[in-house]
Amino acid sequence: MNIEHLSEKFELNNLEKQIVSYIQEHLIELKSIGIRQMAKDNYTSTSTIYKLCKKFGFDGYSDMIYHLTSTKDNHTINYHEQYRSFYQQFQSLLQDHSKRIIVFGLGFSAPIAEYMQQRLTLLGYSTMCVVHMEMFSQHFFDNTIFIVVSFSGKTPRLNEMIETAYHNHVPIISFIGNPQSPIIQLSTLPIVIEQYDSFSHDLNRPNTFFGEAIIAFETLLF
Repeated sequence: MNIEHLSEKFELNNLEKQIVSYIQEHLIELKSIGIRQMAKDNYTSTSTIYKLCKKFGFDGYSDMIYHLTSTKDNHTINYHEQYRSFYQQFQSLLQDHSKRIIVFGLGFSAPIAEYMQQRLTLLGYSTMCVVHMEMFSQHFFDNTIFIVVSFSGKTPRLNEMIETAYHNHVPIISFIGNPQSPIIQLSTLPIVIEQYDSFSHDLNRPNTFFGEAIIAFETLLF
């Protein structure tokens, strides 16, 4: 658990950083530590712990502990079946090879977007990764499809592009990790990848979103 990374992302105060450090030190026995015990050990109140849980995006203490201690790696996932329900709509959106496809991602999503762009280009689509806001003007209304890759779905620049595309009636296919992202509501075809939680941003925890985004994309291509 990268405390400094979490501290910067969620603007934690000193007490909250202390609690996160406590969680890291007691990760193995975390299931047996109640909210009152955690509050007592950190010389604070249960309401402070609860507020920290809400800051991280969890429903409450139990929800946070579950996400920190659950082992998702033990589950076998049938990716073909998991994403096949999106197949017909995905194929329908991409059936016209004359349309321009813009694929976009920031940060770690950028190489995933580039992979998708190159894959689609090899299949005969006119595809690009470079994004200019002018491409979502009314002039491009009938000739553009936007594919976006985003783990959090909360990046201001990305959200601005999505809103512009949406208001100009550009079809949007999104590969999103966060089901609470506003991008979900604006997408023509939102494809939620894996289960999102705030601690997935920790660079010291495994993040399967990017690999699974490629799996979902490949599953839907053919």
